[in-house]
Amino acid sequence: MNIWATVFYVAISLLIVVAGYALGKVIRHALIRLLRRTGFNDWFRNLNIGRVLLRSGYTAGEFFGSIAAWITYIVAILLAIAYLALNLSYAEIYQLAFNILNVYIYGFIKFFIISIIGFILVDGFVEYIYKGALSKSEVIVSAVAEYIRIILYLVVITFALEQGGINVSTLSMMLTPITWGLAVAVVAVIVAETMRRK
Repeated sequence: MNIWATVFYVAISLLIVVAGYALGKVIRHALIRLLRRTGFNDWFRNLNIGRVLLRSGYTAGEFFGSIAAWITYIVAILLAIAYLALNLSYAEIYQLAFNILNVYIYGFIKFFIISIIGFILVDGFVEYIYKGALSKSEVIVSAVAEYIRIILYLVVITFALEQGGINVSTLSMMLTPITWGLAVAVVAVIVAETMRRK
């Protein structure tokens, strides 16, 4: 193969990586500004998942911006590898790069979006339980609400993994004893609290 053609293909591949890096930076800064100006950061920190992010040192905008940027970087690198492999006649590498894009990157994006939406819905539902609880026993309400939160988190993660293309049959079997164990623990807390108040 002509050496100048090879140099040209390498240069285009590097250009794809640089363009992807620049685009990732732009997306990150745009998301950070957008979520801060719309008040999403303040709203998100009221949720359990938002408080966890804050303890990790991230606002919602910084977290989602960083995830979007890294996905853009990885996609650009894989596209550059695929372009170079295609033009240098490395069909196996070309196919591998596109398989990673189609299966793993796309699967991760689906998993991430479903997980975040699911966690937001779960946190909103659990907060509703706390606010609308008929029982005035803080221990009982807290135990039941947190049990429901954990179970629903597990359901969300399992569903998100399945939609992301990962076989979750083994995970589903493992969740059954965990669910029963949590149920027993919650019942024990409720019984102990009831006996203490008598």
